[in-house]
Amino acid sequence: MRTFFALWRRELAAMFLSPIAYVMLMFFLLVTGCGFYWLVKENLEVMRSIQGLMVVIWACMLITIPVLTMRTFAEERKNGTFETMMTAPVKDSTVVTAKFFGVLTFFILMCLPTLLYPLIIRLLAPEVAHLVDPVSIASGYFMVGLIAAAFVALGMLASALTSNQIIAAISTFSIMSIFFFGGLFEPHLSKNPMVRDIGGYLSSALHLMESARGVFDSRSLVLYLSATVFFLFAAVKAVEARR
Repeated sequence: MRTFFALWRRELAAMFLSPIAYVMLMFFLLVTGCGFYWLVKENLEVMRSIQGLMVVIWACMLITIPVLTMRTFAEERKNGTFETMMTAPVKDSTVVTAKFFGVLTFFILMCLPTLLYPLIIRLLAPEVAHLVDPVSIASGYFMVGLIAAAFVALGMLASALTSNQIIAAISTFSIMSIFFFGGLFEPHLSKNPMVRDIGGYLSSALHLMESARGVFDSRSLVLYLSATVFFLFAAVKAVEARR
């Protein structure tokens, strides 16, 4: 465990020392802030605005997660530190999980300021404060964390498979887009009920909107936890192959 925490601190410190991470932080907060302002301004239903905020956060994931994860292994090989790290007396699984939790921790810290938005509604519009459901908000953020964990693991797998950070970022973005948009457009593109059901089950956007309404499906928990474990396992095998 001491080795894990040492590697986790190293990865988290590397994130805070990276200018790209701060650019992504500014982008994330700017987009979510403007999105929430527009949703509240144009939509009188408070909970629908909060549901929209969850989708805005997920839309930001399409950019931030590929950029944050593309450097995890690809940059190590580019800088020549990958070989040094792999010759150290540490398991590959420990390296992968430490990097995973380092990136995920940074993303969670990135999301924390958005918790102020429901509080702003309570302070500036007390007449509708009773419409802000803490359970729905907690459920929505929990789903955001589950989805982020799965796709951080996916991004790390892409970074472990290539030494080019741009290829890793584009690969992660492409697969995330399939999961995000596939379930939204599949009902209009296919008349097969099974195809529509599968598309809806895999759609991260639909899962977010449902959880933000306070409807939590245990199948979503199984899906994203299974995806996280699978991508991390594949990343470990990719690192072992590189060794």
